[in-house]
Amino acid sequence: MKPPPPETPTPEPEIAEGAACLIPGDRGSDYRLVAEIPVGLGPEGAVIDEERRRAYVTCSRSHELTVIDLDTLTAIGSIGVGREPTDVTLDATRGRMFVCDLRGSTVSVIDLTTGEVVQTVGVPGYPSSVALDPARGLVYCGCAAGSSVAVIDSDTLELLENIPAGFGAGGIILDGERQRLYCANFLADTVTVIDTRERKPIITLEVGHAPCAMMINYRTRSAYVVNSASDSISRIDLDDPLVVEEIAVGRGPVGVNVSADERRIYAGNRAEGTVSVVGASDHREWSRIPVGEAPAGFAVDAATGYLLVSNAGSNTVSVVEDLVSGPRAELAPAVPHPLVGKPLPPFALPDLRTESLRHSREWAERKYILHFFASW
Repeated sequence: MKPPPPETPTPEPEIAEGAACLIPGDRGSDYRLVAEIPVGLGPEGAVIDEERRRAYVTCSRSHELTVIDLDTLTAIGSIGVGREPTDVTLDATRGRMFVCDLRGSTVSVIDLTTGEVVQTVGVPGYPSSVALDPARGLVYCGCAAGSSVAVIDSDTLELLENIPAGFGAGGIILDGERQRLYCANFLADTVTVIDTRERKPIITLEVGHAPCAMMINYRTRSAYVVNSASDSISRIDLDDPLVVEEIAVGRGPVGVNVSADERRIYAGNRAEGTVSVVGASDHREWSRIPVGEAPAGFAVDAATGYLLVSNAGSNTVSVVEDLVSGPRAELAPAVPHPLVGKPLPPFALPDLRTESLRHSREWAERKYILHFFASW
């Protein structure tokens, strides 16, 4: 484990030089910003080791995990993994972590004691989400390019099989009580429900557009999937797996989690720089907490109740205390980005064939299509 890089202040976004996802918000009574921790590049997923009081954040563009001390709320080191890590889960019983390396098509296995990668397991293309089944000693990994869920033995670290899912299989979550696995299929707008005893799909559910992350709340007996292209959460009944309602949240939600007491559901709104707070009792959006740029995944510290939000656009983790007491009479309207409706600013991108820069002025006064692929 190498020491963290020296801290550098995060500059304020300048609209003249590019689009910033941060939406200004007042520091009101609904929350308290406890800390803003600089981490590696492009932080996405996060997991907490309660026993060691550590948080681990996958930094997709610097190909590492940043290690955070939860008592001092500082970055204390990093662990190099495969290419573009996106999600991580922790196996406390075996003292290991499992990290999805999206572009490496591998799962990195890390020893919690030494902080070293002990093995990498090859899986189908674009593994983007990982979940642990401690009762069976299995690790599941949603693989987008394979449209499947890879199954890994957490003792032998062998790839056992691939369970078919939907097109763009990604975010997964395990319901250990009912022995089911839920897989959000980003490109199919569906969720595949898998029987973990027989390791086969049993039903496919239609949800919102571009579902990309999932979470379970046993208090409400529900699974939740955030739909990034329809700005919503689909709620699924765990007893009879059906979509029972759609919950409106902020723009571009890509992360979802549940509070330590299971009374709130949180959605990280990537296109807005906020976290939506949804009441588990009424399934209404109560409030939105401003965080950093392009929030992605996040974890909840059970000891403090703090949210640790990975901000992929500002390379930080926001540590937030949720003080929302209940639903607001009226939510503040979403603020449109300052560049919406204005001419496209000039930009340059590398040509993948020649590696030379191509400038937008080459296509001035011409119609063309821009395709932005977001690996999350």
